[in-house]
Amino acid sequence: MWSQSVCEILSRSSITKLWGVRRTWIGHPLTLLALVVLVVNDHVLKAAWPGLVTGKLSDVAGLLVLPPLLDLALRRPMASIAVTGLGFTLVKTTATGAWLASEAWTIVWGPSRVLADPTDLLALPALGAAWWASRRRAPVREAVVLTIVPLAMLGLAASSTLPERLGVAYATESDGDRVTVFTEVPGAAPYLAARHTTDGRRWIYDPEAGLGTAAASACVRERCHRIVPGRLKVEQSTGGGWTTAWEVPEETRDRVSRAHDPSGRATVESVSVAATDTLVVVANGADGVVVRDETGTWRRVPMEALGGWHPAVSLTTSGRHDTFDYALTAGVLAALLVVVAGSRRAWVGVGAVLVAVGWVLAAWARDALLVALSLGGLFAVPGALILCLAYDPRRILWKVPLRGLAFGVLAYSSTTTVFAAWNAGLLTYYADAVRLATVLFVVILVVGAVVAHRRTYDPVPK
Repeated sequence: MWSQSVCEILSRSSITKLWGVRRTWIGHPLTLLALVVLVVNDHVLKAAWPGLVTGKLSDVAGLLVLPPLLDLALRRPMASIAVTGLGFTLVKTTATGAWLASEAWTIVWGPSRVLADPTDLLALPALGAAWWASRRRAPVREAVVLTIVPLAMLGLAASSTLPERLGVAYATESDGDRVTVFTEVPGAAPYLAARHTTDGRRWIYDPEAGLGTAAASACVRERCHRIVPGRLKVEQSTGGGWTTAWEVPEETRDRVSRAHDPSGRATVESVSVAATDTLVVVANGADGVVVRDETGTWRRVPMEALGGWHPAVSLTTSGRHDTFDYALTAGVLAALLVVVAGSRRAWVGVGAVLVAVGWVLAAWARDALLVALSLGGLFAVPGALILCLAYDPRRILWKVPLRGLAFGVLAYSSTTTVFAAWNAGLLTYYADAVRLATVLFVVILVVGAVVAHRRTYDPVPK
């Protein structure tokens, strides 16, 4: 059995035999429609029209899709529907449920956050529609076919928008005793906005303020302040040399930046400063602003107080990272290299290279669904076919793909472990984790290739 290729297993419909006569409603038109709505709504509609309707639409579609998926394992329609309803209720009404959902989703897809919102329970009647669909089940093999076709059509017709960027404070200006902060908040109305303050605590929306211009320094009488580009740092001068007035250490800024956006796209640095007789206000990108009031105390004000979506981030926050795709890519590349080294077949190498190129291109274009599917499929699909055709169980031992799987898991685990170490504070900078993960990945590649090549022989003489 181990000597049979994946292609042979699929061609003999072994999966269907394993499933037997199991029936499900995952291929029901209502379920498929909900699946299409879920993907299009999350990737297109939410970005174009954020709000109550698109938010609830995802909940309704999800409640129609999840029960038939659970039923593939539970094989009890009513139990699947009940588990879905109970889990959804706990997640939406309790902080513990939302936290558990966030952690589970983070393990599967990378850093994620699920928010408790009791108003989402309005979507629960959708489970009644799921029950109606469950009374019209079909054999699994037919459901699989019916599911793949709409997904393929969706992949050709729908595209993902770019990920929503965080709101940022990008400029400050002063006028008399008033300081105005200018913000950019994607998805909000208006997209560009301004708020002014005279005490650093009350922020009043100002629709007539314009766009604003960033200023690297600001002076009031003999006292001047300036930002330090690339840092969360403000310096001051009273006629002499410059001294540090406020600063966040670089290692802390590194973690705060990742806490705002685990992908690393957020701008967290001082970009503009404005001052009055009693106030100094510094725009710090996604971190909001920092204010020095009349008492001389510096206080951070998050984007949440300036019309943005994300709340304050503690300076003692642990690191957050969005490395699931990178770790998975490392595992796939390691597995493919080990298979090539162990098989010693040129066509296996050709197929593996095509699959690797397709995978990397798809990972690179992950923010655009259509581009990822097109680029990835253009190379990966022919590569997978070549691998299937080139695999000869008489010449390639079953240990070859097994070793590939083992080293792939090792590469994935080592990468995630390194970033978990940074998350726990064992590494100072995120860049340190990147370098260490890269070194370990290269070592695993070399060791895996050498082990696979030396421990493989050709059972059939050439």
